[in-house]
Amino acid sequence: MSLDDSIEQVRSTLIKKMGTKAFLRPSGLIDALATESNLSTLTVRQALGRLMKQGWLEGVATDGMPFKQVRIIGEVPAPAPDPHLQRWVDVLTNYGLGDGDKCTLATLSNKLTDYNADEMGRILHGLVLMRDFLASETGRHRFLVSASYLLGSSKLLDTLSVGPALRNFGIDVNLFPTHPLYVVVAGPRNPTTVVLVENPAAFEMAVATEAIKHCAFVATFGFGLSKSQEDYGNQLVSMVDDRFNKSITLTREGSTCPPAKDLLRHSNITFWGDLDPAGIEIYLRLKRSIPNLQLSALYQPMIEALHDPGNCHPYSKAVGKEGQIERIVECSEVEVVARDLLARCLERGVDQEQVLISAVENLAQYPLEMGHLHA
Repeated sequence: MSLDDSIEQVRSTLIKKMGTKAFLRPSGLIDALATESNLSTLTVRQALGRLMKQGWLEGVATDGMPFKQVRIIGEVPAPAPDPHLQRWVDVLTNYGLGDGDKCTLATLSNKLTDYNADEMGRILHGLVLMRDFLASETGRHRFLVSASYLLGSSKLLDTLSVGPALRNFGIDVNLFPTHPLYVVVAGPRNPTTVVLVENPAAFEMAVATEAIKHCAFVATFGFGLSKSQEDYGNQLVSMVDDRFNKSITLTREGSTCPPAKDLLRHSNITFWGDLDPAGIEIYLRLKRSIPNLQLSALYQPMIEALHDPGNCHPYSKAVGKEGQIERIVECSEVEVVARDLLARCLERGVDQEQVLISAVENLAQYPLEMGHLHA
């Protein structure tokens, strides 16, 4: 392959990798481009250097090394027409929907790529009927509604409801209840601290320690105690936003702590999650509903772990965090502690399960303070 061909391959890979992002981080970019384009790192550097000299890229030195945020400043060719989108738009048009409804539902095309035109037509007809009979279906289980109108599938409605399209079309899926959400609590009747825990494994470890004598721990185990849903942190945010009003509190055997909704009113409440951008983002989202929320001192040993390559990990696919190195988390200047943690974990993270039992017993009742950040 000639250098000119390699340059075009790197250009195409950059466009694909950039997607809708404003920039790419320089760290690890050459290796990522080499892997995705099946070129050597030296060839990728040469191509980046040429693209910079052509005025198509910025953030790259003349030798091809990225040194700051890499941005595309040259012309990007228009993407090829999406055949799935065109097929779905044709179905919407042939059905006779008004322009407003067509525009609203067009965004569902990326969720319907596995369906042919006939199946898309049946799905569209089901959505129209669901909207027509919304009043009589309100309060019916979401899986039952989905299976009744959408190809006999209990899950398809949930898939289509991600994003605003169905709501703007006139179908509010929140009118159809799902399985109850369970929140699990453990601790004494009058805890000194309430600790919101991101992951159930860390919760299980914590409640087996002596810290349970003075701390109340709170975690969500998802729908019906199912472990198939791994996004526990986001579930916790959603449940806290609702003040646990739609959640069922399960109290661990031997515990006497109040229900989860009462624990939210505690004067000393902290959050303990993974030390990574997603974990800090969960804390910031929780704080919108809990103004007095603080980060737990249990982050202290995790900060220390960042200094030991054997106790922290890069954001790779193997650890389920391949997108975190490019994650942008908005953190206000008043969140001094959170901003510090975020700056430390931009390239490597520590899972909360790494914290030892002794640290839980010594630190769980305290918030993370500025003095801990000097570790």
